[in-house]
Amino acid sequence: MLILTNEEVSKLLTMEEAIEALRISNREIAEFRNQNEYKLNRPRTNHYLPWGAQKTHPGGETDARTVYNFKSMEGGSQHFGVWALRSSSDLVRLAKGPYGLTHTYLRYGDLPGGKGYSDLIFLYNTHDAQFEAIIQSAVLQGVRVAATSALGVDYLARKEVTKLGVFGSGWQAAANLRAVLHVRPAIRRVFAFSPNPEHRTAFSRRMTEELGIDVVPVKKPEEAVLGMDVICEASSARTPVFDGALLRPGQHVVSVGAGDEVFHRRLIDPAGVARCAVVAAHSLEVRFGLEEIEDCIISGKLAWEDVVDLPDLVTGGMQRKIADADITLFKNNIGLGTQFAAVGGLVLQKAKRAGLGFEVPQDRVAQVMTR
Repeated sequence: MLILTNEEVSKLLTMEEAIEALRISNREIAEFRNQNEYKLNRPRTNHYLPWGAQKTHPGGETDARTVYNFKSMEGGSQHFGVWALRSSSDLVRLAKGPYGLTHTYLRYGDLPGGKGYSDLIFLYNTHDAQFEAIIQSAVLQGVRVAATSALGVDYLARKEVTKLGVFGSGWQAAANLRAVLHVRPAIRRVFAFSPNPEHRTAFSRRMTEELGIDVVPVKKPEEAVLGMDVICEASSARTPVFDGALLRPGQHVVSVGAGDEVFHRRLIDPAGVARCAVVAAHSLEVRFGLEEIEDCIISGKLAWEDVVDLPDLVTGGMQRKIADADITLFKNNIGLGTQFAAVGGLVLQKAKRAGLGFEVPQDRVAQVMTR
């Protein structure tokens, strides 16, 4: 059994490989989803508890509310021969900001005692049922989310696009920017908005140096929407990040912010969703994380049968031809265990070939039942 660190995952995994692994995974989902006996996914679940370990809240905000959050999901891949379980143990800070309530994981050294957080992927071999690996999740998590967004862009956005607006300035925004540029390399200018001027300036400087294109910080949300070919929402907000009336023909919107069973999030203005000719989601297995879409359905401006999911896009199940003037939306609404099985299985294969990872003797994690 191997234990793999984030540093080792960084050496082994490329964005191109992750995108192709997720194409395979979505084909598998399409193949299995109508079967009663076999299931590829247990959708993500979130559980919350009050956090009362300290009277002051990590991060310093006096109006913040901090809660404990345990999250898990699992799924398998026949192609990669593994079953994956991803679990994370977090403190989450809910605070009021200038653009609504924010939802921030305390993962940047601000946990009590400055400790690191626990977010791990467990892989099991589907051929001999053995425990195969424990993988630190941070790098793989960022890549698999962004690769999913890139697939949505690849199937829904116009081919020749040159300008992108991004909302957010954290790791999610950075990962999604890298991934979108992979499938739309003609993008040469990026306009980045975050309500924190220091964050958006630092983010823009860092991504300009890394990507070799102009990443420009902007002061107002509309500056990351007007004139953009692709708009990427990758923020910690819980309310719409821009006015849906600003959308223009031919734009593609990708949103990677989603709520859960308890805390709902509407990152894209439902009025903007209603203007989209094509509305797609990563997964329709569960309905949380699709709050903006559900609002349109409740109001009668959209029907569930009009919403397509990523397996339909990958397999050609969506028959409607997209016109250049269509406004399109891809909602990257939920994490799936199949993603961790596909990308994690790929990383495990490469680690074995490269001889990377800390090896734990199998007899420490496997057992034989005595009679």
